[in-house]
Amino acid sequence: MSLLRRLMNRNMSLYAQLDALAGCGISLREGVEPAALLVRHAEREYETTPFKLLLTEIGRESEEPPHDALSANIWLMRADCISRSGDYAKVANRMAALAGDALPLELLRDEFDMRSGVAWLAFTLRGESLRWPAKIEERWIDPDILSRFAVLLEAQSIEYRYICLDLGGQECLLGCATQQHFDELRRITGLAFEWLG
Repeated sequence: MSLLRRLMNRNMSLYAQLDALAGCGISLREGVEPAALLVRHAEREYETTPFKLLLTEIGRESEEPPHDALSANIWLMRADCISRSGDYAKVANRMAALAGDALPLELLRDEFDMRSGVAWLAFTLRGESLRWPAKIEERWIDPDILSRFAVLLEAQSIEYRYICLDLGGQECLLGCATQQHFDELRRITGLAFEWLG
């Protein structure tokens, strides 16, 4: 983030940040109150690290069972999220949720067997069966799976595309945006969001 952007956003309240993000199509899930964001961080922390901390937190799952996502619009994904069968299906569900009604995935199934070196994700989309092989590298997600979702979403007749913000280390933020929301998100946050591809 540039120095000018940091100075402009410095001391921006949590609620002002939430309002600004809502204008970019990113909000808390219905029924989730801003108080849920104060479980892990004080309000002042959101002001001193504007937008990046907030996006990271609303991309998480709730601390309370059943650990639902705090937002349907942004997902904090850890690269080391694949360790057993069922994990690629969870990824597919999150990618479908980010895309709203554009990717109504059905018959989701997967396999992950490190010993035999077999990993794949399969599902049906509007009657078409798809099966994607995945590379196995420890617990790391195969980035080709994410790229395939980006291509799949682009093939739909909608204006939304997947976006990504690399947070360094093993985490990134994934979401969906129109070109207008993407441009506005980059402008107001100063964060280097990119199109996923």
